[in-house]
Amino acid sequence: FMISSSLLCVCAQRLLRRVCKTCRVPVEPQGREKEILAKAIGWSGPIYKANLKGCSNCGGNGYRGRVGIHELMISSEALIDAINREAEVTEIKRIAMAGGMKTLHQDSMLKVKMGLTTFEDALANVPPDLIL
Repeated sequence: FMISSSLLCVCAQRLLRRVCKTCRVPVEPQGREKEILAKAIGWSGPIYKANLKGCSNCGGNGYRGRVGIHELMISSEALIDAINREAEVTEIKRIAMAGGMKTLHQDSMLKVKMGLTTFEDALANVPPDLIL
């Protein structure tokens, strides 16, 4: 009860490589990529991949800089109740998502949709959510 009564929010964050805006290559997701994007954020349009040759802006590697992904779980009465009765992590995550929380995986897929990072880099850093 001490944790649940003093908890305001919990934030998780990671950094992904930012794909170079100058030389990135648009592609249409197929197969597993398409399924994961549709399940996570309901997206079925084009995404970007890094250019293997790169350009002068990115130093020839296809990436330039980093972009952050975030997950913010804000405390609510339902979450406090679940914590107090020692609920499973999946139940707490479901309650938080029902309250509007975006998971790290969902935020990484949004960054893929926006063309800020690649699908491969997103999945290498954050595995797909199992409870969506």
